[in-house]
Amino acid sequence: MRTLVALIAVPVAAFSITINGKVVDETGAPVQGARVSASPAAATPQPGAKHSTESATSDAAGVFHLDIPVEGAWQVHAEHEGFFVFNNVAADLDSDSTLEIHMNHLKELAESVDVRYSPPVIDPEQTSDTKHLDAPEILNVPYPASQDYRSALPLMSGAIKDNGGEVHFNGGGASETNYRLNGFDVSDPTDGTLTTRLNVDTIQTIEWEASRFSPEKGKGSAGTLDIRTETGDDHLRFGGTNFIPGIGFENGAYISHWSPRLRVSGPIKKGRAWFSNAFDTYYATTTVSQLPAGQNRASSLSATNLTRFQWNIRDWQIVTGSFLVNYLDDKNQGLSFLNPVETTTNGRHHLFLGTIKDQFIFGGGLLEFGFADTSTYLRTTPQGDQPYVVTPFGATGNFFRDQNIHSDRQEGLVNGFVKPLRWFGSHQIQIGGDAERTSLDQTILRHELSVVRVGGSVVRDIQFYGSPTQFVTKVEAYSYALDRWSPMSSLTVEAGFRTQWDQFTHGAPPAPRLAAAWSPKWLAGTKLSAGWGIFYDAVTLSMLALSQEQSSLSTFYASDGSQVGVPILTSFSLKPSDLRLPRYAITSFTAERKLPWNLSGRMNFISREGSRGFSFEQETLNLSTNMYVLANIQRVRYRAAEFAVKRTFLARYQWFASYTRSEARTNAAIDYSIENPLLSPQAGGPLAWDAPNRFLMWGWAPVEKKWFPHLLQPIVGETDFQILTDFRTGFPFSVTNEQGYLVGQPDDLRFPDYLTVNLALERKFQFRGYLWAWRAGLINALGRSNPNVVNSDINSPDYLQYGSGQARAVDVRLRFLGRK
Repeated sequence: MRTLVALIAVPVAAFSITINGKVVDETGAPVQGARVSASPAAATPQPGAKHSTESATSDAAGVFHLDIPVEGAWQVHAEHEGFFVFNNVAADLDSDSTLEIHMNHLKELAESVDVRYSPPVIDPEQTSDTKHLDAPEILNVPYPASQDYRSALPLMSGAIKDNGGEVHFNGGGASETNYRLNGFDVSDPTDGTLTTRLNVDTIQTIEWEASRFSPEKGKGSAGTLDIRTETGDDHLRFGGTNFIPGIGFENGAYISHWSPRLRVSGPIKKGRAWFSNAFDTYYATTTVSQLPAGQNRASSLSATNLTRFQWNIRDWQIVTGSFLVNYLDDKNQGLSFLNPVETTTNGRHHLFLGTIKDQFIFGGGLLEFGFADTSTYLRTTPQGDQPYVVTPFGATGNFFRDQNIHSDRQEGLVNGFVKPLRWFGSHQIQIGGDAERTSLDQTILRHELSVVRVGGSVVRDIQFYGSPTQFVTKVEAYSYALDRWSPMSSLTVEAGFRTQWDQFTHGAPPAPRLAAAWSPKWLAGTKLSAGWGIFYDAVTLSMLALSQEQSSLSTFYASDGSQVGVPILTSFSLKPSDLRLPRYAITSFTAERKLPWNLSGRMNFISREGSRGFSFEQETLNLSTNMYVLANIQRVRYRAAEFAVKRTFLARYQWFASYTRSEARTNAAIDYSIENPLLSPQAGGPLAWDAPNRFLMWGWAPVEKKWFPHLLQPIVGETDFQILTDFRTGFPFSVTNEQGYLVGQPDDLRFPDYLTVNLALERKFQFRGYLWAWRAGLINALGRSNPNVVNSDINSPDYLQYGSGQARAVDVRLRFLGRK
């Protein structure tokens, strides 16, 4: 891919040798955080010049100022993770020059292979602890369920997937991360989790700001996850993946998965307007080997479509917009060896998201306005209305809950970046705000359920009373201010604050943030960064709706069928006006250094201390009344030390390895529910996703033809070897008895340690003038059971029986990359 440098003459002061420049992407949008450097061109003598490299970083408007000691021919180099490297070996720079650099996002370009990926860049001006997954990493690493970008998130150290499939960042709950799609809130309006699906091929980069993040970000204390998708450029591009379904043979041949994906992008008007459209659908069948044939499969069908456009109305005004549709249809949801087919549910989920953003670039600054509208629908139905019974060996009958949920959100935002000011160094001032209105309208119908002993006698009978409907509306607003101060080229200090308000908690005091990055010259190639800040989590609609929830009545029986004691009425109790926003203090330190053999090393230490978290306490008012009272009682502690190395080699191959030692604990580990009341007082313990030790390694590299006989070399062709290894400590779980009491401490036992090794070979080849890529891989090559379900009823004969997780599987993928 060729990149362009335009040298445009503008008048500057005769005594100045400062080169003013701008970095933009392939559509003319500004690129923030690009590291631009210049070194004397080898062919041009530089009398009196120091033969050193001068560098600068682009700001929010893409603008940078590069000081060079002498005019003449310079080699200009620019890097940014997620982009191809820019290199101009002989740019003629003088005091009357303005430099414009065009960088291209990483993508698989069939028409050219003369490209280089940007290696991990140590940006001395970046204070935040930021982790990236770029398109090649998302597409090349052989993780399970590779059609879903959410499955790629655990490729970042500090992000871990629990047994239920939710991803947790920095030890936080799934709702404690700020999820954004192209700058807009994309979390589920009901519970704040990440349920949005996308065509994985259209994602340009996933960026997680894990700590020391700007006050612009910060609705979630566990960081901000920003997903950015492609817009298109001046070339008409087509792409497709997985037209051939996968076949399984367990209990007979069947279609195990099929995930066809299509993309098209290109110009509406070259140089001014572009579009992209990405569609995918995914069908999957899950087989539970511990259930009888014909009753051991669950299926899921989903479809997504994202349409985006960008219109550069003028050189200084850019309008972008998008429309996303999600559809999901689940059959036999929740199937496991403890939950046979008749106990499962069927579900449908729809999502519609429309966004528009208008961006103005003027006078070296930037101003943007945006609006987004989200609407979701969820319907979950049981297989029938037969009584639901929990036995020591699993469940029987039909699930007892039938729910219908509608939610929506409207979001408006404004962000302003002032032209950098000069006063004892450079100051980049940023201010902005965000307002959201969300609503929830749900109906939950429940019928009776019971718990029985080994002999079949009833232990507990649970009935539900009260209105099945809940309706909640919430308005929240945020504002922030930030000053990025660079008193010298090797030091950047970022100071700011964020305010947060909603109609129930009425907000919190301003949250201060302070961070610094230092790149001492006597430690060339090294950056030290540290920071501290106060962060507040938001209140979710699902939490507020509990104030309108039903009550349950539990009746206990002896083995002879006689009633024991009086029935106990259990209900939630919360007054939203009495709540305060959960507060977190986060301290972190990072050291980054370029190492020998083109390695980039990184050490990161983080302490995330939470207080005033939402949790329920059990209050027994009398023998017949049990209340779960919501209060700001939860304290959370997450501490982690991460050690990682990464390398980009041979222009476009990558390798990454990390080890994380962490601790995630709380004083309130019990998650109460009226549906299966746990009659034990609140207690502390590890969080359900606590994994003290984790080793992660992934990468891909070329298979050398010279390793094979001459006759086999044409067959080997352009083949890559891909690998993923993930090891962690098993997650904790609690033990209960048949009467609903906790045995021991919360999360006192652990699943076996988890280990998976995934291997794949991908070969690129030409067919009828087009470039294709064929991958065959082995998921869980070691065949480990890696259980994710356990019978934790201490009174059950099957106590501590585990259900296997991902089985060994063959994964095949065919991609159409375009014309060669």
